[in-house]
Amino acid sequence: MNPPLIFVVAPALQLPDATTSHEVLQQAQAAVPSTGFALRIFNRGAEHPDLELLPLDGRLTGEQRRSSDGTQLLCAALVVRIEPRHHWLGVYQGDPEDPTCLRCLDRVALSELSNATCWFYPTHDGTFLSWERGLHLTLKPGSIVDCPEELSSAPYDRSLISVLWSLLGSDPMATWGRFRVDNQAEHSLVVEDCLTVFPAPPLAG
Repeated sequence: MNPPLIFVVAPALQLPDATTSHEVLQQAQAAVPSTGFALRIFNRGAEHPDLELLPLDGRLTGEQRRSSDGTQLLCAALVVRIEPRHHWLGVYQGDPEDPTCLRCLDRVALSELSNATCWFYPTHDGTFLSWERGLHLTLKPGSIVDCPEELSSAPYDRSLISVLWSLLGSDPMATWGRFRVDNQAEHSLVVEDCLTVFPAPPLAG
């Protein structure tokens, strides 16, 4: 079994093109990117609350995917803001004789890779609620998730890359929205209402 692959997204000049260390790659990844957002989308239940009454933390169904009134969590995603024209992907692997020594297998501009658009909103008709909050992110080098032995034993192949990022941190404001999807209408997606909410100020002592 080969040592695991390690992936880093950063400007080209920050990606070592020869032998390097875990510490250098962690520093390169921690520098950029640093912004993104959390997104949650809900199918509305029997109740139709005003946006200003909805929770700041986006937990409309609490810890469950569905609440007693029929409200259902359809999407919960963390999205990092990456500019493909400014960032490269570096792929590294440990030396079998010395796992602390990492060698560069590949460095490629993200703009040269296949970049698919991810559509989070529902494709079926109806009225939905969305919650979005900007995030300040701290990213770590990525790796293949639950890598099967046959993949880890195979030579590196750029077309098989799959990356998992650890995302941490948040800002203290959020945006609730109400939108409608009607695939028969001229404009299939219509935002009916939008409200940015802030936490209540602390009580004076």
